[in-house]
Amino acid sequence: MKSSRKILATRKTSTRSTPRRPFAADSAKAIGLLGALTVGLMSLIFTPISIWPLAFVCLVPWLVVVSTSSNPRRVYVSSFAVGFVFYLISMYWMSHVTGPGYVTLSAYLAVFFSLMACPLRHWVRRRRLPLAIGLPIIWVACEYTRAWLFTGFPWFFLAHSQYRFLTLIQISDLFGAYSVSFVVAAVNGAVLDLLLPRLAVHEAAPESTPRRLWAGPVFAAVLFVGTLVYGQVQLRRDTMSAGPRIAVIQGDYPLFVDLSRPGPRAAEKAERYFEMMAYAEAEEPDLFLLPETPWRMYLNQEFLELNDADLSPAKQADLFWSRRCSNLFRAWAREMKATVVTGAFSVELTPMSLRSEQLNYNSAFVFAPDGSLPGRYDKCHRVVFGEYIPFRDGRLRVLYFWLHRFVPLAWLEGGGTYEYSLAPGREFAVFNMRAPSRNDREYHFGIPICYEDVTPYVSRRFVTDPDGVKRVDFLLNISNDGWFVHSNELPQHLAVGAFRAVENRVGIARAVNTGISGFIDPSGLIHDLVMRDGRCHGPGIDGAVVANVMVDSRHSLYSRLGDVFAQACLALWLLAYADYFVVRALSGRREVRKREARS
Repeated sequence: MKSSRKILATRKTSTRSTPRRPFAADSAKAIGLLGALTVGLMSLIFTPISIWPLAFVCLVPWLVVVSTSSNPRRVYVSSFAVGFVFYLISMYWMSHVTGPGYVTLSAYLAVFFSLMACPLRHWVRRRRLPLAIGLPIIWVACEYTRAWLFTGFPWFFLAHSQYRFLTLIQISDLFGAYSVSFVVAAVNGAVLDLLLPRLAVHEAAPESTPRRLWAGPVFAAVLFVGTLVYGQVQLRRDTMSAGPRIAVIQGDYPLFVDLSRPGPRAAEKAERYFEMMAYAEAEEPDLFLLPETPWRMYLNQEFLELNDADLSPAKQADLFWSRRCSNLFRAWAREMKATVVTGAFSVELTPMSLRSEQLNYNSAFVFAPDGSLPGRYDKCHRVVFGEYIPFRDGRLRVLYFWLHRFVPLAWLEGGGTYEYSLAPGREFAVFNMRAPSRNDREYHFGIPICYEDVTPYVSRRFVTDPDGVKRVDFLLNISNDGWFVHSNELPQHLAVGAFRAVENRVGIARAVNTGISGFIDPSGLIHDLVMRDGRCHGPGIDGAVVANVMVDSRHSLYSRLGDVFAQACLALWLLAYADYFVVRALSGRREVRKREARS
């Protein structure tokens, strides 16, 4: 009996001491399944589905491939595939405007997954450092890069999945939405740091350094708890008060690239908008807010003062209609004793220019109750290809004409083309108004147009002057999301805009053609949306809602410092790449020396 027990004990001891075979995601099946899992999880975290808790683990399957696979080529190809499929699914709304552009943009954004995979592998396999620290640095660096490169596409940040988690997103007033992405990515990295030892990945979890296994999870836990504590402190502060009463007016007029497709005439749209304004007037708003270009009109004074005899018949018709619209807005503001803000086009004729006979602007106009000439802001941050074609000026103008052939809206019926590129505005203008409902108090506001509220630096430029002083009380966003019909772009646009409110501690009122129109307070809370039958977007939903926009006495750190945190992450990402190339070069030299010694 004793001898048999010794044999059993010996067998158990030997079994425990035998090292497990490390897991490696090398097979196409394993890589495909893990990649598909990340695509599925990421597709569920963003609105309108918005299962936000999944964001804290959605990257883990992809990270398993990046960390364990011994085939770098498969890692980079599969990483690109993960990003490409995810963007094709989540950004399908762009196909309403341009199929080729939708596929091209998805492929461009997918490249960042491959760019992240290289330093992440180096971080965990060679340097044996916690992914809870490395992943958020590299992820934020990529988010920042694609937020400004080629005019930027700051969409689908990890932070945007958390827009309803108000406690978590309060940290945005320190370092922007990037800081929320940092926290979410850190938790993903911590989960993998705990998982890798169980996969017996030797490079990631050497037995000689067990303390490193807990460095990442502890870092992520402290960061997450600290973020929640900070969020609760900020939410409990008594710094907000009710500002002016604003009537947000929402039309429902989808737009289509096919210009021959019939639609409502400008006069019909104008009549409907004024009907909704009349409905909202009963609640005595201080300001009426209409969307970006609610109908076709030119309201800049340079155009309205042109001589009819010098214009073509088509431009004479535009001039007559635009003068009528301008008079209507001025009369409405004067009669209602309220400010009116609307989007419209501006056109400045340049007959002496050899490059273009006119300059077009996407503008916002502010009509004051005293009937004076309206204030004007021209959109500064244009969307590449959507609002202008590159290389219009300069030595590479030949590329401009070549690109012009492939861009939506470049072709007219019958084979002709027209110039649709917009000129950029010169400054981020700030306007003032008096609110009768608030004892005639004066307020200051800026008007980011369309995707300007998506781009972090634009809202910050409106809020903070060059001397670092907060100069606006709230922002008015006017957009025209009719190009994307009634797709998921609408709630996604609203979710992204919520971060501009928290980052700069300003209230926001939004008026958007096809939706979603409403209000965002400085804590990121979305309220008072234009709705019908419990829905805030969809076919046939137009109307108006009147509410107080909230103002906040706080001037955030992010408003003063900008994207310093994200820029620091970018610098560290570049250092990780430099370290990767140095280590690889040194290891290559050692291999050469070993071969020479053997020979």
